[in-house]
Amino acid sequence: MLMAAVVVVTFTSTACIGPGNDASSPTPTTTEPPESSESGPAEQVSAILVQPIHDAQVVRGSDEMDHVEYELLVINVFSDPVTLTSVTVFGPAGEELGRIDGETLAAATQADFTKERLPAVAPSAAASVDVDLVLPPGDAPERVTHRIDYTLPADSPGTVIVDDPVVFGPEVVIDRRDPIVIGSPVAGDGWLATSACCSPNVHRDLRVSTGLRIATSETFAVDWARIEGDRLHDGDGSQNEQFFSFGADVFAAADGTVVSTHDDVPESIPDVATPPETKAGFGGNQVILEIADDVYAVYAHLQPGSLTVNVGDTVTVGDVLAKLGNTGPSLGPHLHFGLLDKPDIFVGRSLPFVLEEFTLVGNLDFEASTDDQLVISPESRELREAYPLYGSIGDFPDL
Repeated sequence: MLMAAVVVVTFTSTACIGPGNDASSPTPTTTEPPESSESGPAEQVSAILVQPIHDAQVVRGSDEMDHVEYELLVINVFSDPVTLTSVTVFGPAGEELGRIDGETLAAATQADFTKERLPAVAPSAAASVDVDLVLPPGDAPERVTHRIDYTLPADSPGTVIVDDPVVFGPEVVIDRRDPIVIGSPVAGDGWLATSACCSPNVHRDLRVSTGLRIATSETFAVDWARIEGDRLHDGDGSQNEQFFSFGADVFAAADGTVVSTHDDVPESIPDVATPPETKAGFGGNQVILEIADDVYAVYAHLQPGSLTVNVGDTVTVGDVLAKLGNTGPSLGPHLHFGLLDKPDIFVGRSLPFVLEEFTLVGNLDFEASTDDQLVISPESRELREAYPLYGSIGDFPDL
């Protein structure tokens, strides 16, 4: 991630919504919305206001399922804390597509920007809920709606005026355009997605205000680090040169034109946070390519002095752009890569992409892993036009 990038990840549980997400969860007491008219459900007093941050995006993950990604902004407009208990997603015909509750909902409910998990939304405060709706390929509808259940403290005076602690809505439009197909920005075996979509982590959860909207610039960005066996590095990992990914070539993932470069940031020491002195330094040394109209590929944390391109250069897929490094606010050597709708790492919107081909060789068990020993569930699947999900390990074609 650009704001506080990590290569040795914080080990957290995954969180997604799919049919039958938690069979032990209690059935909501209210199943139908209040009587409605042609204009929609009847209005009623509620402790919260719920709105989508933006429309939903779809990507085909390395699990060969479609992941529908969006966020719900929950604003507590009451005088007491509000605890969300479940979020249920419905299709256009009222069919239940998935439900999130319990620990999964707790992990997905966070403060904006800081990403702090919020067991309850404080009075006059806001939280965002990550939604990762997992569906069979091609099954994403044009739009979904929701039922959000919540509780107030038992002694809250607000219970007198709140008609029912449930919100029916909001509607979220799903952008069902196919993700952009690109080549891989790295080559060779053993590349771990240390941060990526679609469960909660430092990339999926980044939200920044522009004053008029909330920008989500890293939803589908990937941090890649190379592993050998069950480790990211030799020795104690105190030197960049001990990391298996340090110095690897970084490649153009598509034909394009260089629109931005930055190459004056020194290497950081692993596991030592280095706050940038300027806004431009958040990505360390970086290259941004325009690969289509309103589509920009971002490469960050590159080795100083390793860039082979300048602004205005044209590149072809497979061209070497730089070497992988550990610059900017990065805790270890890795490549930050993602697509944006504008050449701005803060306010551009992250765009879904899929890689032309790679071999999925395993998935990292975040909860069981430590910095010194990664616990990996082996896989062996050839994938085409798929996105490497958080914790996936892939072998990529040599370029």
